[in-house]
Amino acid sequence: MPVDNSNEYTLESADPSATDSVVDDVYDATADPGPTATDTAVDPATQGEMDSATNLQAAATDAINQGDYATAADDRAQAETVAGQAGDTDMLTGADSLALQSAADEQQTAQQDETQEGQDAAAGNYAAAQNDATQAQGTIQDADDNAGGTDHSGTAYDEAQNESWANWDQQTADQNAQTAASYDAAGMTDDGDIYAAAADNEQANADNYGELGQDGDALAQTDPSSEVAAVNSDEAFAAPDDSLATSEDALAATDDALPLDDSAADTVTTDDDSSAIS
Repeated sequence: MPVDNSNEYTLESADPSATDSVVDDVYDATADPGPTATDTAVDPATQGEMDSATNLQAAATDAINQGDYATAADDRAQAETVAGQAGDTDMLTGADSLALQSAADEQQTAQQDETQEGQDAAAGNYAAAQNDATQAQGTIQDADDNAGGTDHSGTAYDEAQNESWANWDQQTADQNAQTAASYDAAGMTDDGDIYAAAADNEQANADNYGELGQDGDALAQTDPSSEVAAVNSDEAFAAPDDSLATSEDALAATDDALPLDDSAADTVTTDDDSSAIS
């Protein structure tokens, strides 16, 4: 009886070359990831705008550090405009132009308060001078907060403190003078003289503190940390187009810098992307 071998089969080994081909295809697929962000050239005009915006932001930051918020606002506004044209605002940091302009306005208001404080102190109205200095101090602090700058309110604080003492001594002097007048009216002149002398002493103290706190006076107490330096940095930056050099200009400069050797000159090529100005 013949044997039925129809259910028998042979297990053939896998072709190693086929597996190698698949593996090779996988590695080939990842060998070249294609162009990257670093391979993409930035348009020279756009790069110039980005550089200009970066420089203007640096100028604004420097003006903030100096306490010149008006200049900082102007520089930052220019930086925002140029960065917007470049389509990249990543280089912009800190307070924006609106916040800086608000800070500059507050600085101006504080200066007006300090000017009024000096006038009131000079007139001997120490209560009003104290109020003026206190308002100036708060407004300066608001300006510093809006700009992200350091505290420039130290002098206004000193003025407010001195005018506070002047006001207190002035009130004490007035009370002593009234008491002296009461004793004199009662015929108690000895007691009247005592209070009159005390009134004169307190008045002298008041005037002394008033002058220490009088804004703008030569003897006024000031805080060096409150000084604000005027900065004029925006004119230091050329327009974006002016800051760019063409590739031909760069190559010409390279040629001039090379020694007069034909072999060296041959190494410069006009179609090399590395000659572009970044």
